[in-house]
Amino acid sequence: MSTLERLSTIVAELLRDDVRRVLVGEDVRQGGMLGLSRVAMRDPSLSSRVLATPLTPAASLAHATGLALAGRRPIVALASATALLEGYAALRELGRISATSAGERSAPVLIVAPTGPGFGLGGDGAASPDGVIAGVSGLRVAILGDAREAGAMLRAAANFEAGEDPTVLLLPRALLLREVEDGEIVETLGRPLCAARCVRDGAAATVFAWGAAVDVACAAAEQSGHDAAVYELGGLAPLDVEELVAAAAKTGKLVIAHAGGLSFGPGAELAALFADRAILHLDAPIVRVAGREGPLARADEMSGLPSVAALVDAIHQVVTY
Repeated sequence: MSTLERLSTIVAELLRDDVRRVLVGEDVRQGGMLGLSRVAMRDPSLSSRVLATPLTPAASLAHATGLALAGRRPIVALASATALLEGYAALRELGRISATSAGERSAPVLIVAPTGPGFGLGGDGAASPDGVIAGVSGLRVAILGDAREAGAMLRAAANFEAGEDPTVLLLPRALLLREVEDGEIVETLGRPLCAARCVRDGAAATVFAWGAAVDVACAAAEQSGHDAAVYELGGLAPLDVEELVAAAAKTGKLVIAHAGGLSFGPGAELAALFADRAILHLDAPIVRVAGREGPLARADEMSGLPSVAALVDAIHQVVTY
């Protein structure tokens, strides 16, 4: 079963577990563009809580905001993270609910959207607008880095364990079609949503990555011939600042890897954080490695991810500085 198929099953489970939950999105009554509603639509007891919205992201977000303020727990299924750019005004208003009500109101909306290359679509279907989304005040932005944890991360996000801030769960397309055996599935996340974690230990350098770049970073660390650690961010807003700064201080030789172009991305924010908080521990310039700037054609959309070779070079560069 692919990660995407498993997520469809978990969406139905989430609707069964809490009658306040509703699934909102374009074409969700027909299964949705990602198929996240297919299992729910086969269950007559759930289909009444699967609500189709017009083909405008702003309408989906505005409707979900109203439902949340009325006591519901909407899950918005979008066909692409770039849809949040089309609905940017509604997204900003959603993020401002708590601040504009002096904390008296909350809007526990979960937005689930694929990001980055992986489906062979090119263009907007390969874009990684993660940094723009993370920059919206009031949002919690988590991003999947391990296909085995997809269901656990969706459950944690839907349960709003970290608080009732509106939450965006970004699902890298490169991970969604991956087949995961039943024995490999992680049922419970075991850490707070958006928490950073070490996925490969090492003492010579540290690679910070998120999303589909985590697998690339692990492969590069293995092939580099150096004892390089790899940390997965887990979330882009808020950043797990204390854990990340402590990890940076351990080796003082840092590489940052992510999908999408270098310009104005979360990697720059992370580099600035390390310059502010870990400058006395740094033993080499911070090196950022990213994918090609978009838009990307279908034939070469995977160039939107950093390459293993580029990351191997970056690790060698900081270790031998």
